[in-house]
Amino acid sequence: MWWGGISASPCKDAAKMGYDDRQINRIVIRLAQYCLGRNMCVVFGHDWREDGVMRAVAEFAIEAAAGAGRFEQTSENLDSRQNEDFEKLRMLNVVPTARNCLSRAAVDAQRESGGVLQLLTLNEAVERLNVRNAKLASQYFQQNSEEQRAEELTKLRLCITALLDPGCRICLGGKTSGYEGKEPGIVKEARLALELDKPLYLLGGFGGATRRLGENNQFGCMRYWETDNGLSYKERRELFETTDIERSLRLISIGIENLRHTV
Repeated sequence: MWWGGISASPCKDAAKMGYDDRQINRIVIRLAQYCLGRNMCVVFGHDWREDGVMRAVAEFAIEAAAGAGRFEQTSENLDSRQNEDFEKLRMLNVVPTARNCLSRAAVDAQRESGGVLQLLTLNEAVERLNVRNAKLASQYFQQNSEEQRAEELTKLRLCITALLDPGCRICLGGKTSGYEGKEPGIVKEARLALELDKPLYLLGGFGGATRRLGENNQFGCMRYWETDNGLSYKERRELFETTDIERSLRLISIGIENLRHTV
């Protein structure tokens, strides 16, 4: 099973083009629909806010559960930390907080989605990652802990990226100012994807940090254009420029299928 990590957030560039927070949320839901339709597990690392993207994701998960029937897994058997349960996940939100500090909205969404959307704390996700790929977890998590480089958000992004095994990351939007840390979270997640050799797809047409990353301007990383994501340069450039989400999904499909054939 492939995993799809979605890194998307509103930005001023997108808003100027008419893509406000609600429109960006709708695009995220369309990306999630695409992943579910291809029998992929969708992975998020977003916070829970009343008007945030995870609220929209939760509503979509509840609708998906109603349309497809209740999934077999529950929070109880997921807490058993069995690897086979981990492989059955459909939509996963990894959060840095402890389980007893999860918001009521997050807990309710997991229950009401009937298992379509699952929440894991960072520590729980790392434990499962250790089961799936102990070597990778040891290489990245233990080393970061020893070097005191793994603050909670960095650990979270690293864990989610490592879970994409196999899988890809899709980036869209992102703040270019007013962000925490040395660079925007979307840029960090894109860099981690490249570092861990995960296929990366940049939807730069909506602007923001994703655009800057691919343009080698401010947050630039020209390595994106040199790594294999299953697309030709022409296809990759079209994906980077278009704001047609359906065309973007067709191009991402081409990339994933080409990669699957080379495995």
